[in-house]
Amino acid sequence: MPGTALERSTTGEASTGGAQAIRRAMDVVRAVAQFQRTGATLSKIASVTGLSTSTAHRILRSLSEERMLRHDETLRRYFLGMLAFELGLATQTESQVQQHWRETIEQVARETRLTSYLMARSDCEAVCLICVQGSTTIRAMPLDVGQRLPLGIGAGSAAILATLEDAEIKEIMASNTARLKQFPGEGRQADAIRERIGATRAAGYAVSTGSVAGGLVGVGVPVLPRSGLLQLAVSVSAVADIMDPGEARRIAETIDRAIKARLAQG
Repeated sequence: MPGTALERSTTGEASTGGAQAIRRAMDVVRAVAQFQRTGATLSKIASVTGLSTSTAHRILRSLSEERMLRHDETLRRYFLGMLAFELGLATQTESQVQQHWRETIEQVARETRLTSYLMARSDCEAVCLICVQGSTTIRAMPLDVGQRLPLGIGAGSAAILATLEDAEIKEIMASNTARLKQFPGEGRQADAIRERIGATRAAGYAVSTGSVAGGLVGVGVPVLPRSGLLQLAVSVSAVADIMDPGEARRIAETIDRAIKARLAQG
């Protein structure tokens, strides 16, 4: 028999509370992944997720107990744990994508001599699936495989974002408000991303200057037409304060040729 109104209300509240707890935990995991190279402090996680310090600490402790995260007692920082790695081994789609695109990313790195990436959309973020170092003397390495950026930060991420509908972009920007403050420019990042979207749509490729870190510039090209559920982009990064527009265009053309060659092969 159907439950009473009170029972249904209580069940609904419990369900809502449970869903909120899961979302908060996943927000924390994503935030830690964003800072995987250096580790994330409690205060950084609270700031990025918008959670109170006590709530963030409670979630971090629980995730660490489950081995989803690892807490370095000396550094007092959090990193992704072994459970995250073990669960990743169970996924096949991402692994197949990496195998399919690795030769292309290696080709881009050879031809441009710049560190090259395959970026994929993950909800309101972009995650690095492949990273191949360039051969230049000074190499830009702002991202590791598995590291995440808010959509719009970085050239590959911006290239993906620019392909979306305006309404969806607005929702993504609103969702990433707190995270954007962690990058150069802080509150000005949102305006810079909007300008980047317009420029990317006009040119067909994205140029990102200093959005991930000062002194770094990148060029990104979306993978179009999109095949399947994944939204991808190929990008490169260089150590420079600015990039000559002609050079950016030549790099984008190199990336675009490599993408089209890969798509033609199926």
